[in-house]
Amino acid sequence: MDLEPRVDKLERRLDATLKLVQTGMKMLVKMQQETREMKKETREFKKETQHAINALIAAQMRTDEKLDQPAAAQKRTDAKFERLIDALTRSRGNGRHR
Repeated sequence: MDLEPRVDKLERRLDATLKLVQTGMKMLVKMQQETREMKKETREFKKETQHAINALIAAQMRTDEKLDQPAAAQKRTDAKFERLIDALTRSRGNGRHR
């Protein structure tokens, strides 16, 4: 009868479908593992990045403090210089004042 070839064809299709499903499951497991690894790497990268940012912030704060020190000293120097100029412009001659 024609039944035997039809059954064989159906079995081949079922075998092909089974192979597709098995391959798809393997691919799915592999993709899930890769996703977990990528998430882990992302968390580590974020930690490293945050650590680097914190280090940069600390370095910038130290730099700002160092830049503020000469600015304050410069203000004091400017004030002294202005007092000197005022003193020099006020006194003329041999110690006599007008």
